[in-house]
Amino acid sequence: MEIEIPFEEMEAEISITLQSLKVPSKKVSVVPDVSIQFVCDEFGVVVSVINRADYSYILKTVKEHYPGYNYVFVSTYDNLIEKRNQIVWTLMEGGFMTYIRQNFPRQFQHLMTDGFGNKIIRERLRRWNDEPKFKFLINENVQAMDIPVTMVLATEPAFFDYMP
Repeated sequence: MEIEIPFEEMEAEISITLQSLKVPSKKVSVVPDVSIQFVCDEFGVVVSVINRADYSYILKTVKEHYPGYNYVFVSTYDNLIEKRNQIVWTLMEGGFMTYIRQNFPRQFQHLMTDGFGNKIIRERLRRWNDEPKFKFLINENVQAMDIPVTMVLATEPAFFDYMP
């Protein structure tokens, strides 16, 4: 059974998520009263809070206003935990982890040691899907799963910086 989260509540949740991640963003509405966009220019990401029924029109309009950006759409019916992860993965494609590691080292350390480091590794392995062209990277990440995150960070601070 799907449960709808009120639009204003979902908007607040996404705003809080971006603020807690220290992501600079501006709030706009390309389709007033139907959607809200959080534009993260520094990472080339637009996070749109939408009503599911309005997806195709909003996608077209967002792409017209923000061509070349990565997009995350969060509907009032989506699983917020999954969408938070998707937001982080998308931000990482634009360099977010380097930004937070360099500018907010305490938050970065907390994020990595609170289980997110292993989530990054699992997501990388999922994306690489055992393809031979990623063999070295796959082996490196499989080995890192057997080592405490703090040790990985001590030997290679930028290990978690990128998402393919």
